[in-house]
Amino acid sequence: MNRREALKGLGLSLGYVVATPTVLSMLQSCITEEALWNPIFLSVEQGKILKTLVDLILPKTDATPGALDVNVPEFIDLYIAKTASDKKKVSFKKGLDAIMQEMGVLNKINTDVNKESCDILLAKYLRSTPEQQKAFTKKEKLVYNTLKELRDRAVWAYKTSEEIGKNVLAYDPIPGKQQGCISLEETRGKAWSL
Repeated sequence: MNRREALKGLGLSLGYVVATPTVLSMLQSCITEEALWNPIFLSVEQGKILKTLVDLILPKTDATPGALDVNVPEFIDLYIAKTASDKKKVSFKKGLDAIMQEMGVLNKINTDVNKESCDILLAKYLRSTPEQQKAFTKKEKLVYNTLKELRDRAVWAYKTSEEIGKNVLAYDPIPGKQQGCISLEETRGKAWSL
């Protein structure tokens, strides 16, 4: 079994719940200067949209770094390039193109991505009610599913990054025995890393 198949089997089959050491090392290898990033799998324009959407989904706060600070867009691009099936790759690109078409920037080169437009798009789809989702057209369902998948991947990549795992979440590099009921004061109300 090659590395790609192992990643697909472990990372994707469980809805990317499992953070294998290989996946974690791939995430840590995504350290680039923001201006120097050239997507591996996505087009440059799709990369711009991805960065803007991910930044709006997981923005930087006073207490925590944002998704761009831990290179989530770079990881998503690399993860899909290395682990997704050809069918999944086509589907993801098609979904990003539908998002770009909805925003009116499809087939436009060197277009600055408007954060307000992206924010409106996220609100329209990710805050929609089940009744609204049933009324979506086929194209709108594609946009909705792509945004939902993008949000899930971004949160997963964010939570499994070294920076977040060690400095934001509760972290124990050498875990001891399983304790089912512990006080929240022990972790200061934080979730456990890995």
